[in-house]
Amino acid sequence: MKYIPFKFSPLHIAVATLGLGIGSISHAAGFALLEQNASGAGVAYAGKSAIAEDASAAWFNPASMARLKERQVVLGGHYVDLNAEFHNEGSTTPPAMAGNPGRNVGDFGAEGYIPNFHLVVPFNDKINFGLSVATPFGLKTDYQQDWIGRFQGITSDIKTLNINPSASYQINDLWSVGAGVSAEKLDAKLSASSVLGAGVESLTTIAGDGWGYGFNLGAMGQISPATRVGVAYRSAIEHDLKGNVTFAGAGVLNSDLAAKIRLPASLAFSSVTALDSRWQVLTDATWTEWSTIQQLNFQRVNAVGPAAGVPIPVQDYEWKNSWRFAVGGIYKYSDTINLKAGVAYDITPVPDERRKVRLPDENRITLALGSQYKFDKATTFDVAFQYVMPDKAKIDSTEGAGGTQSRVLGTVEGDAIVLSGQVAYKF
Repeated sequence: MKYIPFKFSPLHIAVATLGLGIGSISHAAGFALLEQNASGAGVAYAGKSAIAEDASAAWFNPASMARLKERQVVLGGHYVDLNAEFHNEGSTTPPAMAGNPGRNVGDFGAEGYIPNFHLVVPFNDKINFGLSVATPFGLKTDYQQDWIGRFQGITSDIKTLNINPSASYQINDLWSVGAGVSAEKLDAKLSASSVLGAGVESLTTIAGDGWGYGFNLGAMGQISPATRVGVAYRSAIEHDLKGNVTFAGAGVLNSDLAAKIRLPASLAFSSVTALDSRWQVLTDATWTEWSTIQQLNFQRVNAVGPAAGVPIPVQDYEWKNSWRFAVGGIYKYSDTINLKAGVAYDITPVPDERRKVRLPDENRITLALGSQYKFDKATTFDVAFQYVMPDKAKIDSTEGAGGTQSRVLGTVEGDAIVLSGQVAYKF
């Protein structure tokens, strides 16, 4: 039997969540996740770098936690339900597999859970310390193993854990600054079918993990009696991944792998304006440096025998930097209940000609509703609902060469809901 070189599809999506992954039609464009608290989910994360409602301020803008004068812990979680489907419009399987094209429709919906934790401890009147355990990126897609595009992707299950200690300093009554450092673990598992010979295919899996390190900075100021603004920067993080590639039924092709993946930096501008004693208006504009996703190069390590002659080709993606805009409102219904609503618009970083089956990303609108209940002086509960509506995504992706070449041509449609909850406790 002749072994044909196998071209694995996009691995730039190697990022994700502390808990279980979330679907590829994620809340923010690309594979970013904003679900790091439930108090912000109710306003579609408008004002996230200036609101400082609770200890999650340590993550969104370390400077904003200067507003917190008591020790506080936040425990939160999010349930994500993605419904998405690929509609075939002329896809082709590799010539070597012409007798087994597979099913035309690819349903890749998935469910996921995203937990988060935040702690703020005042040190004195000027300095606060914070700690966040968060999930800034996320991806999970799961197609049927016999779908027509299986040679470009079946399962993508990627997770990260970001541990982010930080500190804030109150300069004066109006302004504060903050900074933090991050240690981030990335864990990726991606599968697809590969052609081993005429009429013979194998489930092929790439798995890897690694740590990366970065930092975040922030500033917040009261620019008028009614308006507060915040700016927050989070650095890019480069991960050195080590793992392996395995071919089911063809162990001689297995080997170790290594790669470098650089996750993007971001810069957020937020505002919170009190219209009167009951109404607040929040805004946010966040820039993400998605141009870090240009190319992925997985290299075999210590490969011997047939494996040494089957390289993992370089993948080109050419993503572009993008923006997310959000506006929201908070209404003080009573001394114990706040009502929230918001809307956001994400611009995809993925060029139409580079859209792949693992991440069929498009522009999307998010609608959000939420409520906050102050149970007592120490305890506050938040719940929120978000509905994510992506545009239809067109895929025209050709990968491989010769007998392994396949083309995925079609349209992806879907939506997602996110249910969020958290408890904040002062102690």
